[in-house]
Amino acid sequence: MFENPKILIIGLGGGTIPYQIESLYPNASIDVIEIDEAIASMYKIFIGKNLKSNIILGDGIEYMESHGNMYNIVILDAYVDENMPEEFFSDRMINAASSSLMGNGVLAINYTLTSLGIANSKKLTKALAKMFEVYTLSMPPISGNRVVICLKGVDAGKLRAIGSMPKLKEEHAYITKAYSNMDEDNQEVI
Repeated sequence: MFENPKILIIGLGGGTIPYQIESLYPNASIDVIEIDEAIASMYKIFIGKNLKSNIILGDGIEYMESHGNMYNIVILDAYVDENMPEEFFSDRMINAASSSLMGNGVLAINYTLTSLGIANSKKLTKALAKMFEVYTLSMPPISGNRVVICLKGVDAGKLRAIGSMPKLKEEHAYITKAYSNMDEDNQEVI
C-alpha cells in the first residue's frame, strides 16, 4: 500500500510490532513512542536484539498533536495492565491520530477484548467513525484481540488486498466493516 512507509507506533511493549514491521518492510521508517522508561529498556529481553526503530520516550497523544501530517500509518498498541488507557477513547486522541496522518493514511488499533474493552468497543467505533472509515480484523476468539483499522483517504480495496496476503492470512481471520449501530454477529465481511 505504501512503498516506504513512515510509521508511528504508540506503545512499545515487548517490541514485537516494530520487530515484525522491520522484518517485513526493511525500508520503513518507524518511530515508537513509549511513555514508560522501564518498558523502553526491557524490549530486548523479549525479542533478543536491538530494533532499528527510533524509540522516543514520551506521551503518545502529545507526540501526535505536535507531529502533524507526518505518517502513512499510525499503530496504537498502548496498555496499562490489560486495558487501553482511558485517554485513548477520547476525541482528543482521535483528532491527534488523524492529524498525524498524511492525507492518505491508516490508523490501526490493537484492541484487547477485556471486560472493559468490550464495554468501550461501540463507544470507540462510533467516535472513530466521525473521522475515519472503520473496519475490524476479527481474530479467532481465543486471541482475545481485535484490530480496528481506520482509513483516511485510502481505498478499502487496498485493505482487502492486505487481508488476502499469505503472510497475514490466518484461519478464521476476517475483515469486517464496522458500524457503530451493528452488533458482532451482523457485520459486513469484505
